[in-house]
Amino acid sequence: MADLVSKLRTWAFSSIENNESSDKLLAAPTSPSVSSSDEEQCSPRTQPQTKPHAYDRIQVYAKISFGLVLLAIILTAAFILNILSEDSSSGIVPNAPPPPSQGGSKVVEHCGLSAQEAIDRGCLWDIMSFGWIHPACYDKEESDRWAEKYGPFEWYIDDGQPVDEKEEPLNGTLTQPLSLDEIPFTQAVWTTQGYHVMHCLYLLKMVHVAALHEAPVSNEAVNLGHTDHCVGLIGNTDLIEYDIITTPVRLLFVQCVTLT
Repeated sequence: MADLVSKLRTWAFSSIENNESSDKLLAAPTSPSVSSSDEEQCSPRTQPQTKPHAYDRIQVYAKISFGLVLLAIILTAAFILNILSEDSSSGIVPNAPPPPSQGGSKVVEHCGLSAQEAIDRGCLWDIMSFGWIHPACYDKEESDRWAEKYGPFEWYIDDGQPVDEKEEPLNGTLTQPLSLDEIPFTQAVWTTQGYHVMHCLYLLKMVHVAALHEAPVSNEAVNLGHTDHCVGLIGNTDLIEYDIITTPVRLLFVQCVTLT
């Protein structure tokens, strides 16, 4: 960087030296054999035309400023390009929240920010995570076993149906059920209390398995705030029947993260 600025200054100030050299040439006598008195009699003396040095310096500073601005633009573009190229290969998701401080210090794999990007990255749909997840932190056999043992679960679209005083949908008012083929591409759905509880227990087990094998896990599962939420849900003494629709769920695009 310092070398480039030095070159810019050398290039810019060379214009002053060239102008001064030209001034000296113009001021020199055209013929040493002719006296000054003869010049006065034969022709009027021509005054050398020189540019004001202040104007030359303005040109120099303008050139330096332009060069520095151009350099800043080039360096900024290179920096942004480098970040984007690192994101595409390192597993960092642009504009995504960082892994929680309680764990997930490194993103191993991720599923992007859309269903199509998830498919392109080799991610699979996991009903127990309710999201797209990379095979690096997905146990399909375990997920299928939970879905078969505790399901089937019900899914409904959020179409602005009436809610009660807890802002939960009145049971029976969500009349647009979704199929298993539709939910992987639906941004937000409602489901039952039973799924909510099983989802929490499933993710708690996945953290345990990841710890035993020193393997990556879902960034949702590793979040201590999510664990606290699940503890409150499961430990609630105000028991709610599992078939009641209580839970809004948003589609997740999983980041596979390390535990530490």
